[in-house]
Amino acid sequence: MQQAILLHNPGAGDEDHLKSDLVKAIEAAGFGCVYFSVKKEDNWKQQLDQADFAVVAGGDGTVRRVVKELVKRNTLEKKLPIALLPMGTANNLSKTLGIDPQLDYKSHIKDWKKSKLQRFDVGVIKNVETIDFFLEGAGYGLFPKLMRKMDVVDQSQVKTAKDELQLALEVLYDITLSAKATTYWIKADDTIYEGKSLLLEVMNIQSIGPNLILSPQAKTDDGLFDVVIVDEEQREDFANYIKKLMTDETAKFKWKTFKAKALTIDCKSKHMHVDDELILPLKNPVVLEVRENVLEFLV
Repeated sequence: MQQAILLHNPGAGDEDHLKSDLVKAIEAAGFGCVYFSVKKEDNWKQQLDQADFAVVAGGDGTVRRVVKELVKRNTLEKKLPIALLPMGTANNLSKTLGIDPQLDYKSHIKDWKKSKLQRFDVGVIKNVETIDFFLEGAGYGLFPKLMRKMDVVDQSQVKTAKDELQLALEVLYDITLSAKATTYWIKADDTIYEGKSLLLEVMNIQSIGPNLILSPQAKTDDGLFDVVIVDEEQREDFANYIKKLMTDETAKFKWKTFKAKALTIDCKSKHMHVDDELILPLKNPVVLEVRENVLEFLV
């Protein structure tokens, strides 16, 4: 019998009830299961080698927290496949992997025995002072500003995940109209790009933020980043694109995009993010590299 380690980020008031339901569903599907709340404890890190695969029940931030531990494991430790039970707001990672967050967790669990392993590359970002990794994307400009604004905006009327995504689009629209463009210089493999951008994103999956699909052709195992840029002269078109998304209209936007395996970026933006974490801008230049086949997901 395969052994699962269930790593759950419980919401307020749902821990005991949902914990029991999740464990029962996993055991009913023919797996052993041990439960840990990643919100309250860290002792799950010492139990990873006792499991055949990890189950992450939560949103994109919870997945990153678990993966941060997995990527630190050395080559002598076994690679632990990850099964996702998407329970977050955006669930961008799950959607890229084709895991439908609208399905209930029992449906996902029933599919695990017939699932295949999907290889997943990880982005590494470094400069003279630090090194970090990302699963979804890293970038400058509009999205870091959106994250800062969402931390302080009134969310008293937000009742559901859909409400929160709608509010994020509204805030992004306002920011797009007023944001200052910043200069950038990029060496992508052997090609140089430069200009002034509102948004500069190095994507490892298809979407970020409020399910904004920046790189629909992105693959998790091709060894390449998808770099997406919105230049200053595209401000009005991009704002109109966001406005249409807010009203569920069919919307199209012509991204400036290219693929690369390795990047060196010098960007003057005061704002930067790595996945869903807002960070102080790293000292330029910043080097980004793809590390291939670091993770495996059950899909």
